[in-house]
Amino acid sequence: MDTNEIVGLFSDRIPKSVEIKNTSHGDEDFREALLVDLENERIVIKLSSNGFTDEKHLLLWEKIAKEYNDLGYYCPRFIRALDGTFPTVFYKGKNCIAWGEEYSKYRSAAELIKDKFSDTKLVENGWYSFLEDAMIMDAKVASCHFDYTDLPSAFCMFELFDPCDECDETTEDAEKWLAVAKTLPEKYSARVEKIWSNWLEARKELEKIYHKLPTSVFQADINDTNVLLDDEGNFKGVYDFNIGGREVYINYIIRQAPYVSTFETFEGLEKDDVFLKRVLHALDIAKKVYAFSDLEKKAAPLLYKCIRPLWWYASDELKEAGTDDSKIQKHLNAIEYEQTRNIDFAGHM
Repeated sequence: MDTNEIVGLFSDRIPKSVEIKNTSHGDEDFREALLVDLENERIVIKLSSNGFTDEKHLLLWEKIAKEYNDLGYYCPRFIRALDGTFPTVFYKGKNCIAWGEEYSKYRSAAELIKDKFSDTKLVENGWYSFLEDAMIMDAKVASCHFDYTDLPSAFCMFELFDPCDECDETTEDAEKWLAVAKTLPEKYSARVEKIWSNWLEARKELEKIYHKLPTSVFQADINDTNVLLDDEGNFKGVYDFNIGGREVYINYIIRQAPYVSTFETFEGLEKDDVFLKRVLHALDIAKKVYAFSDLEKKAAPLLYKCIRPLWWYASDELKEAGTDDSKIQKHLNAIEYEQTRNIDFAGHM
């Protein structure tokens, strides 16, 4: 189908213009958005061909958006085709599921930073000015303990987000590191085995309690491209639900907080305890409206030990070390430090 035919599934009006925006993540994760101008109305029609975008997920994301709106946060409403469905179409050689969304009333933080706040980048005291409101939103959602789906978010542990995945992302990151570490000279084998044993032990202990931890259903992607602000930079809501789902709240905080607090290079997250400081800051915000349970306080150190030491950047950093013994030693020392340090998570929960 061509773009006009696809638009015709959602509107009986002839579009004034259609702008195409491709946001694909490789051949196996095709995504394209049609920005449709219908003269007195604009809508967005999205098309996806991947392992996790289907009717069940779209019905879920539609419901998440409604729940967020009911809590007072703006999310563009989902738009079904004229026949009430989310149709599958053949587009650019792929079978794609299609759905519409209201054109957002607000702009993303990333757009506003580029166009209006390039001087400050909306950063105050080292954090995005909208971060607290966004974290409070997530904490309020967590407090609702929504349980209307069995579909996990992309942050999930001990289960799969995409049926095509072999394991959860945290485990995948750790296994990628191990694959690189096994190529190191024999003299490092004992340390590599010790680090891997530490990781497996933390994962084993976490699994004993993980499925008892409080969950809710989240949009699950509050980075600056998805956070919606008014022209003064005030937080209004979010859009883009395509990794949303049921999630363990404390896992969600530790997995996302380092990345969304403000823009930072991945190398920057490795320095001066930036990664941990951002997690603790997020916990300090969340506890203003969310009551952490004793089980969540027990799980936090185990989650940190599973996520932080062998996060995805660890394998890249080890590759970059090459055959430089000093860099390899520094890398391994940092991992063991993160695996064995004592952190007062409970004091921030």
